[in-house]
Amino acid sequence: MKFFKLFTPFKIRDMDVSNRIIMPALNLNLATDGFITKKLIDFYVERVKGGAGMIIVGGCYVSLYGKGLPMMIAVDDDKYIPKLTEFTEAIHKARDDVKVCCQLYHGGAYTMPQIIGRTPIAPSAVFSNFSKTTPREMTLEDIKREQQAFADAAVRAKRAGFDATEICANAGYLFTQFTSPKTNKRTDKYGGSLENRLRFPIETLELMRSSVGNDFVIGYRISGDDFVPESNTYKEKAIIAKELGNYLDYFNVTGGWHETKTPQTTMDVPEGCYTYLAENIRNNVSILVFSSNRINDPVLAEQILMAGKADAICMGRALVADPYLPMKAMKGEIRDIMNCVGCNQGCFDAIFKLKPISCLRNARAANEAKTELNPIEQKKKVMVIGSGPGGLEAARVARIRGHEVHIFENDDKIGGLINLVWRAPGRNEFKRIIENYTYWVQKHGINLHLDTEVTLDVVKEFNPDIVIVATGSIPLKPPIKGIERNNVYFANDVFSGDAPIGKNNVIIGGGATGVELAMYIAKFGSLSLEAFEFLTLYEALEPEIALKMLHEGRNRVTVLEQLPKLGSALGKTTKWVLLDKCDALGVKFLTSVSVTEIGDNYVSYTDAAGKDQVINDVDMVYYATGVTPNNSLFKEINNLGNIDVHKIGDAKKPQTVLEAIETAYKVANRI
Repeated sequence: MKFFKLFTPFKIRDMDVSNRIIMPALNLNLATDGFITKKLIDFYVERVKGGAGMIIVGGCYVSLYGKGLPMMIAVDDDKYIPKLTEFTEAIHKARDDVKVCCQLYHGGAYTMPQIIGRTPIAPSAVFSNFSKTTPREMTLEDIKREQQAFADAAVRAKRAGFDATEICANAGYLFTQFTSPKTNKRTDKYGGSLENRLRFPIETLELMRSSVGNDFVIGYRISGDDFVPESNTYKEKAIIAKELGNYLDYFNVTGGWHETKTPQTTMDVPEGCYTYLAENIRNNVSILVFSSNRINDPVLAEQILMAGKADAICMGRALVADPYLPMKAMKGEIRDIMNCVGCNQGCFDAIFKLKPISCLRNARAANEAKTELNPIEQKKKVMVIGSGPGGLEAARVARIRGHEVHIFENDDKIGGLINLVWRAPGRNEFKRIIENYTYWVQKHGINLHLDTEVTLDVVKEFNPDIVIVATGSIPLKPPIKGIERNNVYFANDVFSGDAPIGKNNVIIGGGATGVELAMYIAKFGSLSLEAFEFLTLYEALEPEIALKMLHEGRNRVTVLEQLPKLGSALGKTTKWVLLDKCDALGVKFLTSVSVTEIGDNYVSYTDAAGKDQVINDVDMVYYATGVTPNNSLFKEINNLGNIDVHKIGDAKKPQTVLEAIETAYKVANRI
């Protein structure tokens, strides 16, 4: 693969940038009381070493009223400048040609009152679905004070050694609240017409420019479409960008607000599908435009640039997953990139839980100093039993460190449960995990033994120095009358093709597996996207009929969940998307119920009110009621007493893929 655009240098004002891969601002939850920490420095230094042309750090809050989470970076006081300077010096020392930008943040109505100890302020007193509060309408004094806060913060950023600054004017934050007719109901000169609604950002940008001078880059992170009813669409955003472009050096274009019902970053969002937002703005301005959202592949990034949709590409989570993506792409090592799969588990889900960022793909993320590979004292023969994500990661790390590594797998292919997980609608990117490890097994010379059932005798005969048991889990069959009937199957048997699908189906268990299975069964047999494109192109089927066949649920599905809530193992940023899909497909969810009996063609249960109910005409029943560790082999090996044996992943306890990979890395790095 040749790159004609991605690795060419470019200028932003008078600032030279070595290539067109930009790491956008991500909330990492790695600061302490607003101060930069060593963990945060280590995180970004690793990404700088990996080859990104510019990194944008933030959001960095500019005032008390704009304060974000406690673990966000502060730039609202001079006391933060020494740590900010330490950060920029470390970045430039790691690579002298990289540029670092400070993103200035103000939550406005999105600010949490419990964090700032007072009512948030915003253009108007419009209830915020994000902060669940009604802010106080800003007075003219408030407006001038917060505008000055942005200007002062920009000066601090420049003094601290940042090469540029960027306004966080996307996702529903303060600047967007002023420009949106949904949140700006003012009747003075800052509200009403678009000209008036643009007054706050224009005055702020003018004040910032007069404060930092003409030699300092000022950018603007803008939502290309708010994707919120009554707010600005991509059509209005083009007009807004055209007006604001006179005061800026670049636009960094992303998607909608936090409260949008249009998914922005989840796995089911097609890669690069929002590039039209950047292109729309680029067609209306004369300054540089960056494109963002679900661009995790350098090949796709190159295509976007070649198509003229943007001048540079923002890769956020892609560089969390693999800091060295730019360097690997430059060297032509595309297959060696540790691909982000858009799972959100370690990034967005963790941040919303007030936890530091981590990554399902990269066990080192945000722990760079403590997770460097340890040199081995003596090369050992390592036997990894099981090739799920945990077993594969353990094998990869142990082999890179220099051990002789053998993977033993009962199946005819590697991947374990990942082979099933990716089959649910919108979850197909999990397959990239298998593709990555398939390559690494070959590249690193890991010995692979497929179709091999491992017993204690096999272990004795192989005579390893170390055994890592990654044998996964076995399903828990609920003690329900009729569970042994021949129309009852374990949920994963559907994904593997070992269970039939009926027209009227009941799923017992509404956790992650139950929800994903509901989507899969409801949509099973629907028109494919490829068929839709073909049939509508040749007018073989009316577009409205084809759309219905594409999106409709063909099979009836009822999910019975014992707990009051669904998707207990699903993250906050993913759950609502999957449940919305299920709703569109006609899936029926019943919570706080207890299944009492499975009959020939019915399922009986007690509902939340304690009343007995029956679902009739049931074809198939599936149970997704949890798993238990499959660790009997571990116990047998451990009893031998002469082999160093470890268990990881579900073999240790039921875990997420993120937890399994993180544990596997740690174990393999210390053996």
